Amino acid sequence: MIKNIIFDFGNVLLNLDENATMDALTSILDSSKCLDLDKMVFFPFEKGLISEEAFFHRLQSRSKIILQGDIYYAAWNAMLLDFPEKRIQMLKALRNQYKIFLLSNTNITHLRKVKRNFEKEIGLLEFDKLLFDKAYFSHEIGMRKPDLEIYQYIVEDMKLIPSECLFIDDKIENTVAAGNFGMHVHHLLPAQEISEIIQDLIKNVN
Repeated sequence: MIKNIIFDFGNVLLNLDENATMDALTSILDSSKCLDLDKMVFFPFEKGLISEEAFFHRLQSRSKIILQGDIYYAAWNAMLLDFPEKRIQMLKALRNQYKIFLLSNTNITHLRKVKRNFEKEIGLLEFDKLLFDKAYFSHEIGMRKPDLEIYQYIVEDMKLIPSECLFIDDKIENTVAAGNFGMHVHHLLPAQEISEIIQDLIKNVN
């Protein structure tokens, strides 16, 4: 019986255009200097192992030419789109029956931008505290999906039973890891709208 639903954020609840950021960075960065982007730049930032200043410095040092800092910020934030109202209403309805959690690989720059956008566009302050029983952001807890430790951390922190959890993510490697940990999982495909299928997902598990 499902008692807890754990949502990924990007491309599950928050719409993203990851190609927009990658295209912007590709136009800025020197590809010969970028073989270590994941290991030395993106992943450490997502785990909070390097500061925001260090992250953008590492991007800048891999540029074709050194540009003004706001150009890197704009490129990095280009992927962030909207959080549709129907998904907000879905979360509010689900909280009447289930504990709802957010588990996101993200970083301080993106989270700050998203919070500002929510406040400006829909008047939603501290969405992570209002819509979820608890939100887990990779850069705040020093772990990222699909590492097993992050699922273990959530379960221990909230005293959850994995078999009572439904985990939803758009990255197959993340759902595989959660499934191996004992959670029920759904790999959300691009054509699927989570607010339209969530009840069927819960029924199929229960």
